[in-house]
Amino acid sequence: MRAALGQWLLAGILAPAAVQAQTITPTQTTIRLYEQDGGFLLGADKRVYTFYFNSLRTRYIAVEVSLDYPVAPAAGRLAIGCQMTRPDGRAIEGIWKIGMTIRAGSTHAVDANIMFGAGNDGWQPGMFKVSCAAGQPLGEVAFQMSPGPSLLGDAELRLKGVRFFPTGSKVTAPAERHYQDRFTASEATRIGIELSFVHPVWTKSGAVPIDCYYMQGTGSVLGTMSAVYEIAPSAPGGAVAMGLGWDQPGRWSTGDYLAICQMHGRPIAVERFTVW
Repeated sequence: MRAALGQWLLAGILAPAAVQAQTITPTQTTIRLYEQDGGFLLGADKRVYTFYFNSLRTRYIAVEVSLDYPVAPAAGRLAIGCQMTRPDGRAIEGIWKIGMTIRAGSTHAVDANIMFGAGNDGWQPGMFKVSCAAGQPLGEVAFQMSPGPSLLGDAELRLKGVRFFPTGSKVTAPAERHYQDRFTASEATRIGIELSFVHPVWTKSGAVPIDCYYMQGTGSVLGTMSAVYEIAPSAPGGAVAMGLGWDQPGRWSTGDYLAICQMHGRPIAVERFTVW
């Protein structure tokens, strides 16, 4: 999940006996979740990011936070705390804080820690929310906990179509989207993806998380997005959209990209767009 941030205060440890406060201005944050056992924190190459977890299997959920910011004037450490809100509304503080290292002259930092466990009562099925902060809010993301393949298994949710469109930091409203599958590298900022679904009419509302990521032709993953598809009562279908990219143009490499989307950790769509 990406969000624009205001200023926050960074307490920078410059030397063993010297502590200074440096103010920097983050521009974006990304929060990602992954399953973790009770051992040491998994390395970045072993993390499987998702927004769906099995309540019968998952022991711990770890949170990874990455920040983008202008050039840091000095080195330091940032303590990031996260809170989980359960489906019943109860708020749970993270087990640990993320001790993020900010290097002098850097513009990006990423770190993670084990945050939430099943506890004695186990996981409560339903939609959860994780919010993280470091003095000021950094952003939030939702995830689903289910004992089986889906809390909405009887909804017979089927993918109808996938379309791409230019967007900004806030996803463009449906009526204002201009759909295309080719984007100009010198002009493209964020590229949005819209997934439409059909399903039998439900008599109650429901929600299911969708994960998507863009993969370059080289095999490298550009980033992960998440959104929640809301099923409205008496609706035979609907759509959900999300976007990924940068505030300024000129950052996209030319070539073909694959958009891969998952529901409950299972692929539901693989589509292609081109940046030229």
